[in-house]
Amino acid sequence: MKLKAYAKLNLTLDVCGKREDGYHLLDSVFQSIDLADTLTVEPANNIQVFCDDKSLCNENNICYQAAQNFFEATGIAGGVSVTIEKKIPQAAGMGGGSADAAAVILALDRLYETRLDNESLIKIGVKVGADVPFCMIGGTAKVGGIGEDIKPLRSMPDCYIVGFKDGLKASTGEMYRHIDECNYSFAQTQNAVSALANCDLRALAHSLSNDFMMVTDHADAVNELISCGALGATLSGSGPTVFGIFNILDDANRAFRHFAEAGKDPFLAHPVNFGVWFE
Repeated sequence: MKLKAYAKLNLTLDVCGKREDGYHLLDSVFQSIDLADTLTVEPANNIQVFCDDKSLCNENNICYQAAQNFFEATGIAGGVSVTIEKKIPQAAGMGGGSADAAAVILALDRLYETRLDNESLIKIGVKVGADVPFCMIGGTAKVGGIGEDIKPLRSMPDCYIVGFKDGLKASTGEMYRHIDECNYSFAQTQNAVSALANCDLRALAHSLSNDFMMVTDHADAVNELISCGALGATLSGSGPTVFGIFNILDDANRAFRHFAEAGKDPFLAHPVNFGVWFE
């Protein structure tokens, strides 16, 4: 079977504290966008992962781990062959690997006819990665805990999203350590939830925020997006992808061309209401 695994953006990301086991607690609004990897998933005698990026063809691939966790959770002595065509930027804070892992878990649930409920699927997903549970559900959602607490929200108003990777991926662990030292949060998630409930795109754009902005140097890129016509802009995940929300297509196209001419390899996307799509 073939599936599309869709990227996610963090419209907000508030760091709310840390558990005794060291995992940080988040309060965030996640949004799926129409930038997707394509996966072909078929039964096999063992677990195999193939990708057009050869560096991902090994047992460390998150899809391999997703399959392992599925078989362990269900007690099935099975295998799977996964072929991935990458379109989502890697190490970008857009959940590319998590989206692929989510697609594998959902595909295995269909292939082996286990018919797991959402709670069981989320338990498998969160063991693989914090963003995997959301990527299985997709759309617009408030996400809490370490990623397992997902509350679907009213869909994001139709708009245009322009983004790009602003430099290289920094150590997420090191960034969390710096945030712990800040003892401060932008705490915009509830404002974003209210804006979504009112279907107010401008209010939502003004609520865009990310606590990792306090400990990174992406402010210039965010400001450049706003100067190009974005209603609001921020960082996704722990970066380095920055993105802006546009309500006018011409403005979004001009911004896209501006960053393309600057060699930023930008994307132009729309919000979607799903995380995985079976073709």
